[in-house]
Amino acid sequence: MIVGRGLIATAFRNSLFDCPPFVVFASGVSNSTESDPEAYARELALLDPYLTKNTTLIYFSTTSIFDPTKVHTAYIRHKLAIEKRIRDHAESYLLIRLPILVGRTSNPYTLINFLANAVREERPITLHANACRHLLDIDDLVPVLTPFAGMTRVRETINIPGSDKISVPRLAEKIENVMHKKGIFTWENSGACYDIPPDAGKTIFVGGPKYIEDMLIKYLG
Repeated sequence: MIVGRGLIATAFRNSLFDCPPFVVFASGVSNSTESDPEAYARELALLDPYLTKNTTLIYFSTTSIFDPTKVHTAYIRHKLAIEKRIRDHAESYLLIRLPILVGRTSNPYTLINFLANAVREERPITLHANACRHLLDIDDLVPVLTPFAGMTRVRETINIPGSDKISVPRLAEKIENVMHKKGIFTWENSGACYDIPPDAGKTIFVGGPKYIEDMLIKYLG
C-alpha cells in the first residue's frame, strides 16, 4: 500500500513494495522549513492508524537529523519524535533516512529545484557557505531497498546518504555549469559539514565519483 502522491510515492508505485504486506508512508511534511504545528499534527494523525496494522511500515526520515545546525528546528524535532513513535509501537518497520532527493518534481522546496530555479530566474539568494549535502537520485531509492522486499518482519533503521557529501558552494557551481548560467548567490558564514555516526544504523552509499554530475545532467541538462 502506498500512502501519498509525491516523488517518493510515485517511485514506489508498482514496485515490489506496492503490495499488502507493506505500507509505504510517503505523505509527510516535505518542506524542511515548515513552522506550522498543524502541518506536523496532520502527518501524525495520518500515520497513527498504520502503526498497529499487521504490515511492515516504511517511513522516510532524514539524514539531516545529524546536522548540528538543524537539531533544534521543528522539522528535525518532528522527525525524531516520529522515529521514536514507530520504534515504540510498530511491530515491523523500515526507517529510511534520506538525503536531498533529486528527481522530476515541481516541488520548489527541494534543494536542487530551489537552486536551479534561482539560477534560471536570475533571482538573488543567500546560501550557507559551510554547509555540505548528500544527494540521491530518486530512481535509485527502490533498487537500494529491494533486498528487504522479501522480509515479512523487520525492525531496522537505514541511512541512505546516496552520494559522497558535497559542499553547497561546489554544488551551486556544478548546477551553474550544467545550466550554462551564473547564479546570483550571497554566501553566509554558516552551515555545517557533518558525518553519519557509525552506530546510527546501516548506511548505504550509491554511485561513484561522477554520481552528482551525472544526476544534475540527467535532470537539469
